[in-house]
Amino acid sequence: MRAVGEVLESHGAKPDPSEPLADTVARVLGLSDAEAHRWLDALTEGCTVEEANRRAGIADHRGSEPLLVAVARAIGTALGKVAK
Repeated sequence: MRAVGEVLESHGAKPDPSEPLADTVARVLGLSDAEAHRWLDALTEGCTVEEANRRAGIADHRGSEPLLVAVARAIGTALGKVAK
């Protein structure tokens, strides 16, 4: 998940090393803990960003879309699967 941390940093977010990844994602993207967990779970299953957003109940992500896509790609690359 180091790659996800690097993506977050490249977008101006500073991950807290003592904070679990899901908590960092929730904080940076303005999601609830439950939304962040559902979103990350969907991505690890190989879902597209759009499908992961639907599963997590994220309706409007226009302001954070580049970061959502970058995090999703980092997760997909780390897992060896990138959904198109």
